[in-house]
Amino acid sequence: MPRYVHRPGHPDADEFGLVDINIAGPKHSGDAAPSVIRDEMDATRHMADGKYYTSKSKFRGATRDAGCVEVGNETATLMKPRTPIPLDRQKRREDIRRALRGY
Repeated sequence: MPRYVHRPGHPDADEFGLVDINIAGPKHSGDAAPSVIRDEMDATRHMADGKYYTSKSKFRGATRDAGCVEVGNETATLMKPRTPIPLDRQKRREDIRRALRGY
């Protein structure tokens, strides 16, 4: 038994706007569909306060309140470049000799 979908703008539609599902194609393309990121998540225990959270924003708020940082969400302002240690040629030679001697 054939199945039909309602697509009145389709070139193969009948007088009622019905098209065979095998030739109709998807109603929406992947680019036109909205992308939704929900705030809900499975209950997750926060290691800083021991409470369970089902909201991502509440979980992140508890992380900030505890003075912690989510790994992978650091901004460039938090990651400051290290200051280079000035190298002393004589000290470097002494360090290499000491390492080769074993103490």
